[in-house]
Amino acid sequence: MAKKRTIKRKKRGARPSRARIARVAKSVAAPRKKAKIVLWDLETTNLKGNYGYILCGATKLAGEKKIKCWSIADSSTFNDDPTNDKEICKAILESLEDADMWVAHFGKWFDRPMMNTRLLGHGLPPLPPIPLIDTWKIAKDNLRLNSNRLATIAAWAGLEEKTPLSGPIWIKAMAGHRPSIKYVIKHCKQDVVVLEQVYEKIKCLSTTHPNVNLVDGRENSCPICGEANLQKRGFQWARTRRYQRYQCQKCGGWSRASAAEKYPKMSIR
Repeated sequence: MAKKRTIKRKKRGARPSRARIARVAKSVAAPRKKAKIVLWDLETTNLKGNYGYILCGATKLAGEKKIKCWSIADSSTFNDDPTNDKEICKAILESLEDADMWVAHFGKWFDRPMMNTRLLGHGLPPLPPIPLIDTWKIAKDNLRLNSNRLATIAAWAGLEEKTPLSGPIWIKAMAGHRPSIKYVIKHCKQDVVVLEQVYEKIKCLSTTHPNVNLVDGRENSCPICGEANLQKRGFQWARTRRYQRYQCQKCGGWSRASAAEKYPKMSIR
């Protein structure tokens, strides 16, 4: 008597719940949030916040053409007191406080402390603790130039030039001369444009750049520029473990895996 053939059917996995399907569909359909990187620069009448004030300030969202700029001449109190920068400080603060990260040149040592000095002096809240990417620091630690000034880095990289600012114009601007203030505004705006170009050029050298993937919600992408084009390039070695090393094929920046690879346990450090 012939044996009956039994056909084994594959067990189907449990169907995902409607809630899970909805979450997945929402994550696919919803556009990713792009890291809001704000570049900024100040022009002041003195290097010390208790002896000078902010003549003008400019901010620019990375990747966009629009530049926001505020000057002392825009203040409603300019005719009565051309040194009162309270309204400018408040406007700059509002433009900076919703950023994910900042970019400034020598900002850690000048722009940020200068801004906080003027804000607190006017009874306004200080700047929020937002990560600051300092192009001066990147150049100082990773390049060998005769100077780490923004104009020097831009000239070395073949980028746009900063507008010249002579002493007489500067003196007139500090005295409230509106045409001179207008020129300082132009100078400040160009500084931000050059700053962005320098940042794009040398950001690949940064080893402390905030991870943009945490904001974008990406995975397996460059933590500096967010591009999903990483190439495995050897390992980064520590005392007792090793990490997979990657290089971004767009910006050239280096990164490593967050978790160490399985490796024979080391009994001696």
